[in-house]
Amino acid sequence: MLLLSLTGLIGLSYASSQQVLSSGTTDSNGFSVFQHKHSDHSIRIRQQDESICAAGSAQYTGWLDIGSKHLFFWYFESQNDPDNDPLTLWMTGGPGGSSMIGLFEETGPCFVNEFGNGTYHNPWGWSRNSSVIYVDQPVGVGFSYVDEGAEIPGDSPTAAIDMHRFLQLFVSEVFPQHLNHPFHLSGESYAGKYVPALGTEIVKHNKLYPNEPQIQLRTCLVGDGYMSPKDSTFGYWETLCTTNPGVAEPVFNKTRCDIMAANMPRCMEVLDTCIRHPDPAICKAASKVCYDGIIGWYDNESAYAGGRNRFDITRPCEYDDICYIQAAWIDDYLNSKPIWDALSPPEHIKKFNVISDAVSNAFEQTSDLVTSTDYQVAYLLQNHVNYMAYQGNLDLACNTAGNLRWANSLVWKGQAEFSSKSLQPWKSVVSATGNNETVGTMKEVRVRTSDASEKESRFAIVTVDNAGHFMPQDRPDVALDLMTRWIYDLPFI
Repeated sequence: MLLLSLTGLIGLSYASSQQVLSSGTTDSNGFSVFQHKHSDHSIRIRQQDESICAAGSAQYTGWLDIGSKHLFFWYFESQNDPDNDPLTLWMTGGPGGSSMIGLFEETGPCFVNEFGNGTYHNPWGWSRNSSVIYVDQPVGVGFSYVDEGAEIPGDSPTAAIDMHRFLQLFVSEVFPQHLNHPFHLSGESYAGKYVPALGTEIVKHNKLYPNEPQIQLRTCLVGDGYMSPKDSTFGYWETLCTTNPGVAEPVFNKTRCDIMAANMPRCMEVLDTCIRHPDPAICKAASKVCYDGIIGWYDNESAYAGGRNRFDITRPCEYDDICYIQAAWIDDYLNSKPIWDALSPPEHIKKFNVISDAVSNAFEQTSDLVTSTDYQVAYLLQNHVNYMAYQGNLDLACNTAGNLRWANSLVWKGQAEFSSKSLQPWKSVVSATGNNETVGTMKEVRVRTSDASEKESRFAIVTVDNAGHFMPQDRPDVALDLMTRWIYDLPFI
């Protein structure tokens, strides 16, 4: 019973360390500025208060400046024990989605109200028992920006280099208490690319430069991740043509399902060609074949108000291509005068947008959208970084069927054991009833990847029923329980 009530106990009372940013210099806009000792990288940061986010703990905003690139962040101390609790990074996907989506409608300590003019406290925020930082990345997303004439990154490994520089400076100069704290990478959707790329960059850099500040990466947790576009495409048929997602009747009729099934072999063949030869022209052609033959049968009827919702097959789309009206509330709030007065964006930023078309377009010019992250995830497991893929079962865009297929086929030492296991139900205390209920299924393995090490690598897939792509928005209590078990290395069954 201790495990089941863990998220209810951790964070019931909090103590903020109320960091005083006294070791940096102060610029003309009132930001504390921390300069990297051996480069031109710097962080400008200021403390915020409950008036702009009802967080329940100390919070800070600012930018990392790397030459012509400027990454915006919003950092929340843990509500439990900020001096000793771990640090978690959240990255929203896209590519081009602002992490303010994750903050203000999913995992943050405050949510924007329906009028778009204020916030209220989220009792299921992930800062209950971990400090959490939300970053608008790659540069060009949300409040992040590049100087005029500078290029925007077009692939995940390039974006990861900037993020690693940010994290090094953040934990070594600004909040040095985190230098020795466990660090966790989280995110959703295209973070299935971002997280493995950044994790790999961190591990490799730690090995190459042991005398530089080390990021103590322990785990990765990715929600409805886009780890393998090929497998996600394959999963469209099962998601739309069976009741496996947890629906009473399949979404598509037999005619459409037969068409998709007939087109599947050709789609898989051309995607394999792209994976073997990741030339952007080849991958773009492969994407078109799969879109026309499979994906478009649903997605052509989605991404507009009243249309289909690719993020939850049981609900209609409410707003734009994000489909959830909360995105409009976030857009209104972050463009309001109180927010701009508090954050002080530079003058050439005229408007906050929840989605960056410029970043999305930059990624479309590379092969990043179609290739997989198999190598990076296997590398992380080999180096004792735990990896969890969690799933809202009603999601189509990054569906459970596809990611389970990906997880079973991932080539690493634990593959044989993992693929041989069947999914088992797991339970969580549901806030609406107070009961310990089955909320989904999961399977995992713990494997020693090297005879020379006593450490085990943990690999898991965890599903959540009655939830879609934005699982923490749909079932916030379950999401917090899932996150807490993972970062504290506790079992699900």
